[in-house]
Amino acid sequence: SGDPATTVCEVLKILLEQFKEDVTTTKTGHKVLPPYIRVIQGDGVDWESIPKILETLAANGIAAENVAFGSGGALLQKMNRDTFKCAFKCAEITVNGEAKDVFK
Repeated sequence: SGDPATTVCEVLKILLEQFKEDVTTTKTGHKVLPPYIRVIQGDGVDWESIPKILETLAANGIAAENVAFGSGGALLQKMNRDTFKCAFKCAEITVNGEAKDVFK
């Protein structure tokens, strides 16, 4: 809860500290978590909050690739998958080197 930009940034700062031995840095100097850790932000996500979140991350030296954005049912009044003209779906995961289908 709280301001999405502040919350995402603070969570990522904590994760970057906890996993500092596996953190890398981009060519532009932004920190990236190890590939097995990412943050999904769905609360408070709309077309105005996403740029604010990304600007806050950049100002704090945190790479955008650390976060993914989702949209819950409560946000349908403000936006839907057509607003950004894209949709993301998970169809497969890898667990212990073995591919597994993902479905509802």
